[in-house]
Amino acid sequence: MDLLKPRTVPLSEETILWFEFLLKPSLLTKHLNKANPDPSPTDLITQFLSIAPDGQNQTPDAAPPDPEGPHKSEGLKYNKKQLALKILALKVAAFMRWDLDKLESTLPVARQIQLLSDLCSITAGKMVTLPPSLVHNATLVGPDGSKHSLTFALTLYHRWVLRAQVLRAGAIKNVKPFTTHGPAITELVAFTLRDESSIAALEPITQLSIDFLNQVLLEPQTFRVLTYDSFVPLDSNSDLNQQRFDAAIAIKPCELRAQIHYDLLQYYLHVQKYDLARQNALLCKDNYAQWQREEIGRTSLPPAYCTINADTLQGYLLACGVTGEPDGLLQRLHESILNHYSDIVVILKEDNIRKEIPMTQRKLLELNIEGYNAIGSTDGNPIEQKELELAVVALNIIRYVMDGENILSCNVALQKYKNQQPKLIESLFQYANEQYDQFSLEQRGLLRQYFYNIIALYGGELGSAFESFVHSYSKVVSPQELKDFRAQRVKPETQLGGIALQSDWVTPDIKNSRVEIGQLERQLISCTSANAVRKLLVKIAGTNPSKPLFTINPSWTIPYPLEQLLIPLQRGFLQDFAYILIGKAREFTARKDYATAITLLTVLKNETQRPELSSNPLMAKLGKMVSWEGLLVQIQQVLEEWPRKPAEQQQLVRNCKQCLNATVGSAGNDVTPHAKLLEHCAALLLNFNEWNALLITNDKRYPGIELCSAITQAFFDIEKFKGTKKTNREAWEMVLPMFLNPPGSRQRQLPPDSPLVLLIAKLRDPLVISILLSLLTKLHNILRDESNLEMNAEYMFLWPSNVNNTSIYNIKLVTEALNLLLNQALKYYPNNIPWLKLKGDVEFVANNYEAAMRYYVTALISGTEYCTVHLQRPLFDDFLIRRMVKCSTNLGCFVQAAVLCQFFDETDYGLAFKSISEKVAGYSDAMDSYYSCIWDPTLLEFIVNWHYKKGEHKRRLQAISFLGQLELNANNNEEIKREAAAVRKNRFLRSLAKQYMC
Repeated sequence: MDLLKPRTVPLSEETILWFEFLLKPSLLTKHLNKANPDPSPTDLITQFLSIAPDGQNQTPDAAPPDPEGPHKSEGLKYNKKQLALKILALKVAAFMRWDLDKLESTLPVARQIQLLSDLCSITAGKMVTLPPSLVHNATLVGPDGSKHSLTFALTLYHRWVLRAQVLRAGAIKNVKPFTTHGPAITELVAFTLRDESSIAALEPITQLSIDFLNQVLLEPQTFRVLTYDSFVPLDSNSDLNQQRFDAAIAIKPCELRAQIHYDLLQYYLHVQKYDLARQNALLCKDNYAQWQREEIGRTSLPPAYCTINADTLQGYLLACGVTGEPDGLLQRLHESILNHYSDIVVILKEDNIRKEIPMTQRKLLELNIEGYNAIGSTDGNPIEQKELELAVVALNIIRYVMDGENILSCNVALQKYKNQQPKLIESLFQYANEQYDQFSLEQRGLLRQYFYNIIALYGGELGSAFESFVHSYSKVVSPQELKDFRAQRVKPETQLGGIALQSDWVTPDIKNSRVEIGQLERQLISCTSANAVRKLLVKIAGTNPSKPLFTINPSWTIPYPLEQLLIPLQRGFLQDFAYILIGKAREFTARKDYATAITLLTVLKNETQRPELSSNPLMAKLGKMVSWEGLLVQIQQVLEEWPRKPAEQQQLVRNCKQCLNATVGSAGNDVTPHAKLLEHCAALLLNFNEWNALLITNDKRYPGIELCSAITQAFFDIEKFKGTKKTNREAWEMVLPMFLNPPGSRQRQLPPDSPLVLLIAKLRDPLVISILLSLLTKLHNILRDESNLEMNAEYMFLWPSNVNNTSIYNIKLVTEALNLLLNQALKYYPNNIPWLKLKGDVEFVANNYEAAMRYYVTALISGTEYCTVHLQRPLFDDFLIRRMVKCSTNLGCFVQAAVLCQFFDETDYGLAFKSISEKVAGYSDAMDSYYSCIWDPTLLEFIVNWHYKKGEHKRRLQAISFLGQLELNANNNEEIKREAAAVRKNRFLRSLAKQYMC
């Protein structure tokens, strides 16, 4: 029942009618001073304003007739009833200290606007239309108004403009209704805060509000706050607006600035202007602290204006990166780097005491400065930059020494800066001397021992300079200690002199042909250019050697077809030159120096095309075979540098096709490429997806080429049938015999020259690898024949579902090939999710549960982009989760397994409850560390009861605290539940990554 509106029914004596507050203002004061007034202050404001309709937008002609006559004030267009009730509403707001937090949380937005509009109009003494002009505030004041009171009203309004937009954004994100004292108000608040049009109207004036508030901060006049006594209710004897604006109280400037900066801080955080937010956060913090200091010793009365909550302000400060603590040395280091290494020496010297910056960061700093100086930067004086580099190196050496480890880095630094060694050692003495008193006794001992080592190593070289260092910086090593140390050094018993001390030995000028030939042969073995080989061959040939020169080095080997071509040649320069260049090219290829190898072969090919050799038919064959050898080197380079594509990929593909076609119809004296080259060409075409070229090349003399052709046919089956059932038997029937286990055979590993092993080493394309993986996986599943140990891979539909007489096949060889291919694939594509899952399956089948979990978790981490996106299907499925649960259980991580049970489409409560209740001697995971990863309330309830039965009171309370989290409320909508689950899934995934991947 509404007790404020007059009723026709009889009322009790305790009932106060609204006009009684006008007749006897003390009733309002008495009511508001109650401990829990009912109705509440905001309910009173709502009722007063609802009885007195808003007259702001009414014209004089449209005002409702007043039986008591119009108000005589020319400024305000309210009748007496309206004005009286509005003054009462403002008195109640003043009693609440104009606390916008309370007004915004309980009043509908429409009533908030009406209250602020009435405040502006009454303080101005005439009707004010919101938003008012911000430039000419003085023109808004009427004859019955007050300038300082209007400034207060406008400040409150413009603060509200900023706060309303922030609150609306919070209301949209928060699905829960606002907590208010009446159902009607709750409904209106919830509706209005979500009304786009009501708040959108504030956006155009937002900048005007910000400008006004900044102008208020600069005003020199004292800011005055209207109080409860500032508003005088109307009585029957006066019809004028006689408000006591002089009853306003002045507040300290720091209180006003703290409140305004606080509101600006909230708004700038809302619009993501973090620089401005941080600036206002710092100003708010300083003014709030000053206000608190000035309020010490004051009466316990509540503040007149500022309503800042200290804890909330601290949260905003943390959000803006203002911790209140001095910046750490690592942060100061990063800022120094951004400011061109300003104060870097001070920071490093301080870190030598506090040891906050990791040595890796300090070493990177040293390398960055070195690189900065190496590129010849013109930003500063080169001499000063070099001195800065040496200073950083010296300070890093001191830190290394005091850490008591990695002393090798110190000696390396001294050798690295050998040209600046005196300056570096002087810097070491200087900085160690400056901070010597700040070091502990243990650190001082380490420093002294290190400097003794420097004296022993470099004291003699530096001479008098070293003496000056010791005298200038005597704290570390005193002159007397230096003298004693040198006196203690034992002189060597053996005195060397004369010829023994010479470092430049000269070979006697003795003519010995064998020595000269030996020197030439060593040069021939070590030289790297074809021109040097040519010159050395000519010199050595002049000595009439008894055997071919290519036999000098047994490591020079060439392919058998080339050897068969070169040996019949007449002994001479061309034979030696060709053999040596090909042998050296193979050596450089083995060292992965492909450019030098190709250069040598190109020179040899050009040699075979000289005009005087054109009549020799063997030269054409030699030139062709040398070209093929160069092609092999190019293919090996491409495979080694994968996934970088070659510069002339199309030409390389054409050469590979021509090489494969050279085997077709070869007869008579025609030369053919050797098998290794042909298999490399086929593998490269397979990696480049040149399917058509491989489909027409199916030479049974070369199993490697035949296998590539069979894989190509499998690809065409995938493209043609688009995943429908189509059994491919070409590759299947080729691979199957490789895993035969003949009776009596003890073969335990695949032969390294097997066509399959050779092909696996050359595979790079993901699609080709996936096809071969599916074949091996399907074969493994058939030979294993255990449904709960089956492995999954892509394209398994391609292959037959059974094998005749499985007992004659060796499943261990299949597993070896599968591991070999997976390791090769993950080397080039470490984040391929299907392959990671398959690798996990391989380890799972082998009972290597920890390794299986590592690969499963790696797959999930890669799929979520390192937990930056939510974990969703189809990245994981029930099959994968069940295997992860099995792994966790076998590893003794039972609570981990219970948490994983939530990942199923339907939580497996039976398995989860069993995992939690598992009784073992000791867990491998801590139960309470996973409470924050559980989003299923039923599971948490079971844990609470389980702890209760175990008498574990502390853990039970901890589980209850997680169960009481708002986002886990069963009444939440599906979106909130999904978000809560997604956050906890990623949190759990991070914990698994720390356990299994680090």
